[in-house]
Amino acid sequence: MKHDESIVSDLSCWATMAVFVLGLIVLAVHLKAVQVDDAADYNYEKNRQSVRRVQTAGPRGRILDRRGRVLADNRRSFSIVCNASAFRKRSWEATEAAISGAISNVAVVVGRASPLTDRAIRRHVRQSLAMPIVAWRDLNEVELARFSEHERLYPGFSILETEERSYPNGSLACHLVGYVGRDRARGEEGDERFNFREFELCGRSGLELYYNGFLRGVPGEKKLLVDARGFTERERLVSEARRGPDLMLTIDADIQRVAEAQLAGLRGACVAMDPRDGSVLAFASAPGYDPNEFVPVLSQEVYTRYLNDASKPLLNRASGGTYAPGSTFKPITALAGLQMGYPSESKYDCSGLYALGGLKLHCARHWGHGPIAIREALKVSCNTFFCNLGMDIGTNAVINAAHAFGLGAKTGIDFADDRSGIVPDDAWKRKTYNEKWYPGDLAQMSIGQGMLLVSPLQMAVVVGAIGTGYLVTPHLKAGEPAQQRPLPFSKRHLDVVREGMRMVVAGGSGKRGGEGVETEVCGKTGTAEYGTAANRRKNTWFVAYAPANAPRIAVSLIVEDGESGGGTAAPKVAEVLKRIFNAR
Repeated sequence: MKHDESIVSDLSCWATMAVFVLGLIVLAVHLKAVQVDDAADYNYEKNRQSVRRVQTAGPRGRILDRRGRVLADNRRSFSIVCNASAFRKRSWEATEAAISGAISNVAVVVGRASPLTDRAIRRHVRQSLAMPIVAWRDLNEVELARFSEHERLYPGFSILETEERSYPNGSLACHLVGYVGRDRARGEEGDERFNFREFELCGRSGLELYYNGFLRGVPGEKKLLVDARGFTERERLVSEARRGPDLMLTIDADIQRVAEAQLAGLRGACVAMDPRDGSVLAFASAPGYDPNEFVPVLSQEVYTRYLNDASKPLLNRASGGTYAPGSTFKPITALAGLQMGYPSESKYDCSGLYALGGLKLHCARHWGHGPIAIREALKVSCNTFFCNLGMDIGTNAVINAAHAFGLGAKTGIDFADDRSGIVPDDAWKRKTYNEKWYPGDLAQMSIGQGMLLVSPLQMAVVVGAIGTGYLVTPHLKAGEPAQQRPLPFSKRHLDVVREGMRMVVAGGSGKRGGEGVETEVCGKTGTAEYGTAANRRKNTWFVAYAPANAPRIAVSLIVEDGESGGGTAAPKVAEVLKRIFNAR
């Protein structure tokens, strides 16, 4: 009996020992899984909870004119930021109240109320606690000095130096250069997402918008070590942000200034370009605006002021405004006629009035020009001659000639605001007005009136092409290769029109367009009426190229509500040409 009890006791001991050993084995397996196999996962989770990755914004590249003169730059800007960790309380509400109270105290020293509302502070604390909160942006010298003097009395507040966009020439080339706003920085994301992205400067209009990706800096990275509640304890720079490349333009700031000076106090536009390769030298629109007013942010007050201005200073008239070209279109009608076989020496007897049913179109010389041929008709801008010519050759001939010069399509310029204008035809009119095409529509289009619309940029391309014999794609970025396309008109026909345009400036309707210019100028005036009979107004044009024998500049200028192309616009183009050709 005792022997049996001894055996049972031994078995019990062995069983207990086996259970104990098994437990040790299971524990060891679990310890290995926790301490070895899952160590990386736990370490990743720990880091994810305690580190915040921040993508920092790279400084923006500058915009320069063709001679390296700065049109858009960056300047140092100082802001006051608040570190929420200095005001941590047991509850979020108490933390928010402490921050709000501290900001109010600092506002007395700075001398400017903070734009932050309690709601904005609450949102920042709940969503972006690790990041500093910007209480004042872009301090002036007085505000900066006031705070610097008392900074030690306000722990938790510090000065942050950043960069803001600067336009050192104010409104010069404002529609071309454009302006910027602020967006969250973008960048490549790996396996881990950034917790925060700083705001970076982003283009909103003009070249700032079109070349935003080119000008944008390369983002950097920093890491914030936070405590269990999310307050920042310290930060570490991972990589420096890098500045974006400079954008050099074809624009000449001197020519741009002269062009803008001719439009001072007016509404209009002027484009000057090299017709050989499409380099745009001046791109002016008036009235303008000062993009510095949009820095550091575009306030509602400033935006509303510009938006409600009847002169529309935010409108880019150079490539975004479209107008009836008036008589500046007549060289195209002339080329269409010559191409269709109209004899260059054939004369039409101008009586001063062209009547077509109920439509009556007058010449500027109401008693008429008498018998007149195509060169003389261009010189004196005879309406009846070109109405008759257009009716002789037909709608398709005039439309095809307009399309050959790129009208009715975008120019292809490296700029977002590039209007195509309108070259109307029967299909377009039926779709737009639900009306068929009438002979009167052709008569009006032949003299650049009616539904025909072009931009000043398009007309600079047109007049340059007449001078060179080929169409170019205008461009603003320096160093771009020329894109040329021959015109489908013979040199003989082009020479007829060129001679007529030379006569325009030599003693015709645009003689003031060459006054004082030290080279021979070819040009064409234009006066396009618009509005109702009771409120009839005129947009006045002058387009020109020079020198006459080897063009290297083409200019298009329009003044809204002027008197005449020859009296209003031509002298202004002469001033632009004098800046280019006259010895200084």
